[in-house]
Amino acid sequence: MTDDSDEAIWLRVLSGDSHAYGQIWRRHHERVFRHHLRCGTPAPEAEDLTAATFLELWRRRDAVRFVDASLLPWLIVTAHNVARNAGRARRRYQRFLASLPPPAPIPDHADDIADREDARLSAMREALAAARPADARLLVMTAVEGFTIREAAPVLGLSESAAKMRLSRLRTSLRAVMPQHPLTEGGS
Repeated sequence: MTDDSDEAIWLRVLSGDSHAYGQIWRRHHERVFRHHLRCGTPAPEAEDLTAATFLELWRRRDAVRFVDASLLPWLIVTAHNVARNAGRARRRYQRFLASLPPPAPIPDHADDIADREDARLSAMREALAAARPADARLLVMTAVEGFTIREAAPVLGLSESAAKMRLSRLRTSLRAVMPQHPLTEGGS
Protein backbone atom coordinates (compact mmCIF):
# COMPACT_ATOMS: atom_id res chain seq x y z
CA MET A 1 0.00 0.00 0.00
CA THR A 2 1.35 3.44 -0.94
CA ASP A 3 1.28 6.52 1.27
CA ASP A 4 -0.67 9.25 -0.55
CA SER A 5 -0.43 11.88 2.16
CA ASP A 6 0.72 15.36 1.23
CA GLU A 7 3.89 14.78 3.20
CA ALA A 8 4.77 11.65 1.20
CA ILE A 9 3.98 13.39 -2.10
CA TRP A 10 6.06 16.39 -1.01
CA LEU A 11 9.06 14.15 -0.39
CA ARG A 12 8.74 13.04 -4.01
CA VAL A 13 8.61 16.73 -5.07
CA LEU A 14 11.82 17.41 -3.18
CA SER A 15 13.49 14.40 -4.79
CA GLY A 16 12.73 15.75 -8.28
CA ASP A 17 9.41 14.12 -9.24
CA SER A 18 7.80 16.79 -11.45
CA HIS A 19 4.40 15.08 -11.45
CA ALA A 20 4.20 15.12 -7.66
CA TYR A 21 3.89 18.93 -7.55
CA GLY A 22 0.97 18.64 -9.97
CA GLN A 23 -0.69 16.23 -7.56
CA ILE A 24 -0.42 18.78 -4.75
CA TRP A 25 -1.85 21.45 -7.08
CA ARG A 26 -4.80 19.29 -8.13
CA ARG A 27 -5.48 18.28 -4.56
CA HIS A 28 -5.56 21.79 -3.02
CA HIS A 29 -5.86 24.56 -5.62
CA GLU A 30 -9.69 24.69 -5.53
CA ARG A 31 -9.69 24.93 -1.75
CA VAL A 32 -7.12 27.78 -1.82
CA PHE A 33 -9.13 29.52 -4.57
CA ARG A 34 -12.35 29.23 -2.51
CA HIS A 35 -10.50 30.65 0.50
CA HIS A 36 -9.63 33.76 -1.54
CA LEU A 37 -13.24 34.06 -2.73
CA ARG A 38 -14.58 33.74 0.83
CA CYS A 39 -12.30 36.57 1.88
CA GLY A 40 -14.07 38.82 -0.64
CA THR A 41 -11.53 38.72 -3.44
CA PRO A 42 -13.05 39.01 -6.95
CA ALA A 43 -12.68 35.79 -8.96
CA PRO A 44 -10.04 37.01 -11.47
CA GLU A 45 -7.86 38.32 -8.65
CA ALA A 46 -8.49 35.14 -6.60
CA GLU A 47 -7.08 33.12 -9.50
CA ASP A 48 -3.95 35.26 -9.49
CA LEU A 49 -3.60 35.00 -5.72
CA THR A 50 -4.04 31.22 -5.87
CA ALA A 51 -1.22 31.02 -8.39
CA ALA A 52 0.91 33.29 -6.18
CA THR A 53 0.19 31.03 -3.20
CA PHE A 54 1.44 27.99 -5.07
CA LEU A 55 4.44 29.95 -6.31
CA GLU A 56 5.20 30.74 -2.68
CA LEU A 57 4.86 27.01 -1.90
CA TRP A 58 7.49 26.27 -4.53
CA ARG A 59 9.70 29.15 -3.43
CA ARG A 60 9.64 28.00 0.19
CA ARG A 61 9.56 24.28 -0.60
CA ASP A 62 12.24 23.48 1.99
CA ALA A 63 10.41 25.31 4.80
CA VAL A 64 6.81 24.09 4.47
CA ARG A 65 5.09 22.66 7.54
CA PHE A 66 2.64 19.81 7.63
CA VAL A 67 -0.26 19.39 10.00
CA ASP A 68 -1.30 15.74 10.27
CA ALA A 69 0.65 15.08 7.05
CA SER A 70 -1.37 17.73 5.16
CA LEU A 71 -0.10 20.86 3.38
CA LEU A 72 -3.54 22.49 3.36
CA PRO A 73 -3.19 24.43 6.65
CA TRP A 74 0.15 25.86 5.50
CA LEU A 75 -1.38 26.74 2.11
CA ILE A 76 -4.37 28.52 3.72
CA VAL A 77 -2.12 30.59 6.01
CA THR A 78 0.13 31.39 3.05
CA ALA A 79 -2.90 32.30 0.92
CA HIS A 80 -4.04 34.70 3.63
CA ASN A 81 -0.57 36.30 3.77
CA VAL A 82 -0.36 36.54 -0.03
CA ALA A 83 -3.76 38.29 -0.08
CA ARG A 84 -2.69 40.72 2.66
CA ASN A 85 0.52 41.54 0.77
CA ALA A 86 -1.45 42.12 -2.44
CA GLY A 87 -3.87 44.38 -0.56
CA ARG A 88 -1.01 46.42 0.89
CA ALA A 89 0.58 46.73 -2.56
CA ARG A 90 -2.75 47.86 -4.02
CA ARG A 91 -3.22 50.49 -1.29
CA ARG A 92 0.36 51.78 -1.78
CA TYR A 93 -0.29 52.05 -5.49
CA GLN A 94 -3.57 53.90 -4.93
CA ARG A 95 -1.87 56.31 -2.50
CA PHE A 96 0.84 56.89 -5.07
CA LEU A 97 -1.72 57.62 -7.79
CA ALA A 98 -3.60 59.95 -5.44
CA SER A 99 -0.40 61.86 -4.70
CA LEU A 100 0.23 62.60 -8.38
CA PRO A 101 -0.96 65.94 -9.70
CA PRO A 102 -4.06 65.71 -11.85
CA PRO A 103 -3.32 65.52 -15.57
CA ALA A 104 -3.58 68.70 -17.54
CA PRO A 105 -6.80 68.87 -19.52
CA ILE A 106 -6.24 67.88 -23.10
CA PRO A 107 -8.56 69.36 -25.68
CA ASP A 108 -10.30 66.90 -27.92
CA HIS A 109 -8.48 67.05 -31.24
CA ALA A 110 -11.57 65.70 -32.98
CA ASP A 111 -13.23 69.11 -32.52
CA ASP A 112 -10.34 70.81 -34.34
CA ILE A 113 -10.45 68.28 -37.15
CA ALA A 114 -14.22 68.58 -37.50
CA ASP A 115 -13.99 72.36 -37.59
CA ARG A 116 -11.22 72.29 -40.18
CA GLU A 117 -13.09 69.71 -42.24
CA ASP A 118 -16.30 71.65 -42.34
CA ALA A 119 -16.00 75.40 -41.85
CA ARG A 120 -19.71 75.77 -42.54
CA LEU A 121 -20.52 73.50 -39.61
CA SER A 122 -18.29 75.54 -37.34
CA ALA A 123 -19.89 78.79 -38.48
CA MET A 124 -23.31 77.22 -38.09
CA ARG A 125 -22.51 76.27 -34.49
CA GLU A 126 -21.54 79.86 -33.72
CA ALA A 127 -24.65 81.18 -35.40
CA LEU A 128 -26.94 78.82 -33.54
CA ALA A 129 -25.31 79.72 -30.23
CA ALA A 130 -25.95 83.43 -30.90
CA ALA A 131 -29.56 83.06 -32.09
CA ARG A 132 -32.74 82.90 -30.00
CA PRO A 133 -33.89 79.26 -29.51
CA ALA A 134 -36.99 79.63 -31.71
CA ASP A 135 -34.96 81.25 -34.47
CA ALA A 136 -32.25 78.60 -34.15
CA ARG A 137 -34.85 75.84 -34.66
CA LEU A 138 -36.17 77.64 -37.75
CA LEU A 139 -32.64 78.03 -39.09
CA VAL A 140 -31.81 74.37 -38.51
CA MET A 141 -34.99 73.20 -40.21
CA THR A 142 -34.49 75.37 -43.28
CA ALA A 143 -30.72 75.71 -43.75
CA VAL A 144 -29.55 72.35 -42.36
CA GLU A 145 -32.42 69.89 -42.64
CA GLY A 146 -33.56 71.14 -46.05
CA PHE A 147 -37.19 72.07 -45.29
CA THR A 148 -38.77 75.02 -47.01
CA ILE A 149 -40.16 77.89 -44.96
CA ARG A 150 -43.66 76.72 -45.90
CA GLU A 151 -42.90 73.26 -44.43
CA ALA A 152 -41.06 74.48 -41.32
CA ALA A 153 -43.39 77.30 -40.22
CA PRO A 154 -46.41 75.19 -39.15
CA VAL A 155 -44.19 72.72 -37.28
CA LEU A 156 -42.76 75.58 -35.24
CA GLY A 157 -46.17 77.18 -34.66
CA LEU A 158 -45.48 80.18 -36.90
CA SER A 159 -47.26 81.61 -39.86
CA GLU A 160 -45.32 81.48 -43.11
CA SER A 161 -44.92 85.26 -43.19
CA ALA A 162 -43.68 85.38 -39.56
CA ALA A 163 -41.18 82.62 -40.31
CA LYS A 164 -39.94 84.50 -43.41
CA MET A 165 -39.52 87.68 -41.40
CA ARG A 166 -37.63 85.91 -38.55
CA LEU A 167 -35.41 84.06 -40.99
CA SER A 168 -34.68 87.27 -42.93
CA ARG A 169 -33.65 89.09 -39.74
CA LEU A 170 -31.58 86.11 -38.64
CA ARG A 171 -29.82 85.86 -41.99
CA THR A 172 -28.97 89.56 -41.87
CA SER A 173 -27.48 89.26 -38.39
CA LEU A 174 -25.61 86.08 -39.30
CA ARG A 175 -23.89 87.50 -42.38
CA ALA A 176 -21.40 89.14 -40.03
CA VAL A 177 -20.57 85.76 -38.47
CA MET A 178 -20.41 83.72 -41.67
CA PRO A 179 -20.31 85.93 -44.77
CA GLN A 180 -18.76 83.27 -47.00
CA HIS A 181 -21.57 80.75 -46.29
CA PRO A 182 -25.02 82.12 -47.14
CA LEU A 183 -27.94 80.39 -45.47
CA THR A 184 -30.51 79.50 -48.05
CA GLU A 185 -33.91 77.92 -47.85
CA GLY A 186 -33.99 74.21 -48.51
CA GLY A 187 -30.42 73.66 -47.29
CA SER A 188 -28.77 74.46 -50.63
